Amino acid sequence: MIEKENKNPNKRKKSLLKIGMASVIITCVVGTASSFVFAKEIKVTVDDKERVLSGGMFQNVGEVLENNGIELGDQYTVNVDTNSVLFAVDNIEVKSKASGELSFDGKTIIYQTEAKTVGDLLKEYKIELGDLDRVEPGQSTALEDVEEVDVIRVEVAELPSRQVITYTTQKKDNPEMEAGKTKVVQVGVDGESSQVERVLYENGVEVKREIIYDEIVTAPIPEIVEVGTKAVVVTPAPVAETPAVVETPAAVQKPVTEAPAAVPAPVVETPAPATTTNTIPEGAVKTVIQCTAYTATGNATASGVMPTANHTVAAWSGLPFGTKIYIPAMGTTYTVEDRGGAVTEGIVDIYMDSYEACIQFGRQNLEAYIVY
Repeated sequence: MIEKENKNPNKRKKSLLKIGMASVIITCVVGTASSFVFAKEIKVTVDDKERVLSGGMFQNVGEVLENNGIELGDQYTVNVDTNSVLFAVDNIEVKSKASGELSFDGKTIIYQTEAKTVGDLLKEYKIELGDLDRVEPGQSTALEDVEEVDVIRVEVAELPSRQVITYTTQKKDNPEMEAGKTKVVQVGVDGESSQVERVLYENGVEVKREIIYDEIVTAPIPEIVEVGTKAVVVTPAPVAETPAVVETPAAVQKPVTEAPAAVPAPVVETPAPATTTNTIPEGAVKTVIQCTAYTATGNATASGVMPTANHTVAAWSGLPFGTKIYIPAMGTTYTVEDRGGAVTEGIVDIYMDSYEACIQFGRQNLEAYIVY
């Protein structure tokens, strides 16, 4: 047996060569198979554009993206952790972050976010909306569709107030008064109402106001003015007849006797007549004054003269003595000659002959023309 083995050394060498070649072939086959087994293709979507990338199953996502020319910055977001191995990922979505302007509470910021909707953006910045507050556009709006987001703070206030109700003027015909004359028989008085207004504010600016409550506290009293309608009858002057000329015989002359000297009658000073006129004095200023009346007290006026009916009025200190006041309703131009404790600005006290005339006149708001 030993001799046979020594006699065939070439056969042994050939066996070893075959074993070596087989090992090399097996190694190549296993390596090639391994390269197919440990590689993976995956779908990647970048801003809605799909690509298919290939990488090692145990490479991380960030390396695979970078190897395929996809560089991620702060402006992008990825749906998976970039440190995850490709083996554990089914698909990759890369999207640009939403950006724009966010205005709230008096300030504006530039946002860059992974939030999907306006509502998500508010949560990210911890912005809470009150019951009346709103955001434009709405919270369900996708951020990719907008560039500006405005938070609007809404407030409502109810404001009470008092309002003046202006009185009206009523005119009534008076057939007993001459046409062209007027007389105030009831002085108008303004009324008052209580109101509540609801005011809507957006970001501190008033945008709407409405009255939600309105009640009359004091009703206005209308002013009643009587207007004369009586026609003025013009009576023609009587024509004097010239008597016929009658000739009389010459009178018999009587002896002339001297009559006693006549005693002159005492001279009585007659006060100047009251000034009456129906025309507006030149340069007069139109106004409305409150008129009252007073009568004789036995004393001289503040200017030192005795008061005269249809002439004298007491006025406030702003009108000097001698100032003329024309009152159309009275048909008279009065002269300021007196003062009074209750005569304040806008009031005149007209002097009249009797207490009864003063009571009948009462208190009236009358149109007047003052010559300053």
